Amino acid sequence: MSKRRMGLTFPKILTLFFAGLVLAAVVYGAIRYFVLLPDGAGSDAEVLHRVLWEVVPALAVLLIMYAAALVFYFIRIASSISRAARAVEEAAAHRQAGLGGEWAPVESAIQKLGASVEQSVKDREGAIALDARRKAEEGIARDMEAALSSTSLPCIELDFSGAGGAERASLISADFFDGFYLGRRTLCFMTADVWGSGFAAARFASRAKELFRDAAHTSDTLAEAVLRLNQALVENNPDRLALTGFFAVFMPGTGELRYVNAGANPPVLVGKERAFLRVQPGCPLGLYRQPELTEEYLIFKPGRCLVTYTNGAVEARSAKGEAFGYDRLFDAVKDGWERSLGAERIVSAVTEAVKGFVGGAALRDDLAVYALYYPNGIQTELSPKTSELERLRDTILDWLKDDPRKNKIFLACEEIFTNIVNHSGANTIHLSCQVEGNSFVVRFTDDGEPFNPLQVRPEGGYYNSNYTEGGMGMAIIRQIAGEIYYRTQENRNVLTIRFPVIKVN
Repeated sequence: MSKRRMGLTFPKILTLFFAGLVLAAVVYGAIRYFVLLPDGAGSDAEVLHRVLWEVVPALAVLLIMYAAALVFYFIRIASSISRAARAVEEAAAHRQAGLGGEWAPVESAIQKLGASVEQSVKDREGAIALDARRKAEEGIARDMEAALSSTSLPCIELDFSGAGGAERASLISADFFDGFYLGRRTLCFMTADVWGSGFAAARFASRAKELFRDAAHTSDTLAEAVLRLNQALVENNPDRLALTGFFAVFMPGTGELRYVNAGANPPVLVGKERAFLRVQPGCPLGLYRQPELTEEYLIFKPGRCLVTYTNGAVEARSAKGEAFGYDRLFDAVKDGWERSLGAERIVSAVTEAVKGFVGGAALRDDLAVYALYYPNGIQTELSPKTSELERLRDTILDWLKDDPRKNKIFLACEEIFTNIVNHSGANTIHLSCQVEGNSFVVRFTDDGEPFNPLQVRPEGGYYNSNYTEGGMGMAIIRQIAGEIYYRTQENRNVLTIRFPVIKVN
């Protein structure tokens, strides 16, 4: 318990000390009195008189010292405290009116100190609240980034495919892509690069993606849809952000590709010709009410691939500071196109090439890619189930509707598909059919165990003596096919069969 709570002031402590000394003197006198009597020091009165002369002078000295201490305390200390207390009370009473004279500097210092403490508390509380808000906004922005990609599902048809992909940087930049159908089979797609970062950029990107979808479904032309998107962004853009983007509509029935470039990099176009697509530079969206935009078009012939991308692809840097650049981008697209495995694989080829180039370094900017793959034929995925034979038959016969050898070609494909299902342990089987000159080329690609059907020999001496390479099924296939060859590519089995045909649908 503290002294303040006990009420022990200096006078009280001094009084208690003096009382203790008096009590000690009395006890001493009593002890002295009773000790002297048995010794025969004199009569009782003489002994008492002797003891009093020993004790009383000491008590008198103590009393004088006690009185002097009290007088000194009340004159020098208590009065000073009283005067200070009265001054403080007077200062508090006149605080509103302000003090003058010698107390003015003290009052000013107290006011400044109080204001400084109050401001420091407010700043600290504000910093804590701002940090919590930033963390919450960053979490929401990351969720928005994930949603920007997850809502864009691949568009896969027998005669074309479109797919996108994104890689996120440590800084939230909110680059995004989108691909969706207009009508039953018309594909509309885009890639966009937001000028900004953080929560505001993620919110801007999410809103732009939604606005463009609405505009594309309700506009007569692609240019009109992009202009409507720009108008909506300009009218409600408190953060003064902008985006560059490439917008396109593909109609596989006619092969027509219409596109609007709004300040984005030119897409990569791969086919017989391999170059960057020539586009008008255009103007970024969200800045001007009347941007310079041009709707262009080309006939997108079979056998081509178009890849759009944001700056994060070409500006990605390795640990040594070297940029990925346009040449490496072009090589990555060409490599994916030459595999002929659809739009998703082409996108993966680009993103994997960028990540491999960067290595362990973090991306400085978001990367968004979208690919349109229009093969000279069809691409489809088959499940490793015999029930898929009906789909395989419909696909083959639809292409060879007027060819007299169509049933034999299907039987050869059926034999190959059945072997893959029964022996490879594959999870997916990719079927590719296309026309090359006067040949109908079928390619089976699976992710099963390495399995070369050209080297499999049938059991039993009869077949061994009649078929020098492969089983009986493969011997029948050889009679039907003009060419057949097997290879492995990235741990995948690739079996290609070339059939000479007369008529292809």
